[in-house]
Amino acid sequence: MSRPRQQGLTLIELMVSLVLGLILVGGVLSIFVSTNQTARVNDNLMRIQENARMAFDLMARDLREAGQNPCGSKLVANVLRSAGSIPVWGNWNAGTLRGYDNTQDETGIKAFGTTTNARVSGTDAVLMIKADGGDIAVELHDTAAFQFTLATTSSNFQENDIALVCDGKSAAIFQIYDATPHTGTGKGKDVFHQADSTNINCSSFLAYTAPASNCPANIKKFKIDSETPEIKIAPLGSYFWYVGNAEGGKRSLYRSKITHSSTNSKIIIMSPDEMIPNVQDLQITYLTRNGTTGALADDWVAASSITDWADDSLTTQVVAVRLDLTLQSTDNVSTNQTPIQRHLIHVVGLRNRDTFIKPAS
Repeated sequence: MSRPRQQGLTLIELMVSLVLGLILVGGVLSIFVSTNQTARVNDNLMRIQENARMAFDLMARDLREAGQNPCGSKLVANVLRSAGSIPVWGNWNAGTLRGYDNTQDETGIKAFGTTTNARVSGTDAVLMIKADGGDIAVELHDTAAFQFTLATTSSNFQENDIALVCDGKSAAIFQIYDATPHTGTGKGKDVFHQADSTNINCSSFLAYTAPASNCPANIKKFKIDSETPEIKIAPLGSYFWYVGNAEGGKRSLYRSKITHSSTNSKIIIMSPDEMIPNVQDLQITYLTRNGTTGALADDWVAASSITDWADDSLTTQVVAVRLDLTLQSTDNVSTNQTPIQRHLIHVVGLRNRDTFIKPAS
């Protein structure tokens, strides 16, 4: 019986097989690369959306709380003076919400520059001042000793902190001279407000003086009575939102807040925190109303168009803020291998501020 002959593949058959195999592998690789690229694009877009949501939420919270204090006091005495002037970050009566256009530099907080954390030229910024959370009830005010006695021990007030104290009639902003545990029973900490060379208080007195830019010269005793059922003391919060230079030549959204200097705790500085990465630009416009007639302006305006930022301004009370953010992706995922940019807008209404909801006179 004859045995069948065994035959291998010819060179042509082998080459055809290799070509077909390469086409199949190429197709699989193309699908893999395309899927991977789509996943990277979607991941970067989701990061942009999440960063935008966080930025808008955090900024909106500060904007809505600008000018708030635990007593709702409208008259605010300011004892703070640095080199004879009220610091920008503490100038409550100049406006608890103040905007800075893309050409308006604020060297008293964060100047334009190219170093890390410096504000990027051509971008807007906004400052908000408020009484921070964690307010404490005041039980006694001794004007002779310049001393507030807090009703509870749960207080974090320290020497040189900036504080706001208020009752239903007025408030005062000062730097704490000293903060020590009360020596009596049933009380918390004693907080002192006198002026001396160790702080930037211009006076030991806390009575509101008109105009508000004057240093208080009269005694104000904060006391509980039928007209002022409570006295509160709270940390002063001052927050400056801006776009700054980040590491690696990138940009981020920063939030500066008042804190002690690391070299001299008496000196208060604005310390920046990087909040949201890859924010390229921030442009802010404002909607105002006439404080006398209550009439709204016809259009949104830039910060440079507003000359009076005072909360009780008779001409330009800010009632809404429009935030215009430009964010970019972390990776180069566009069709030409550059970062993707997205332009997003969010409007924040300020209707909850007492000044804005009171009937026009």
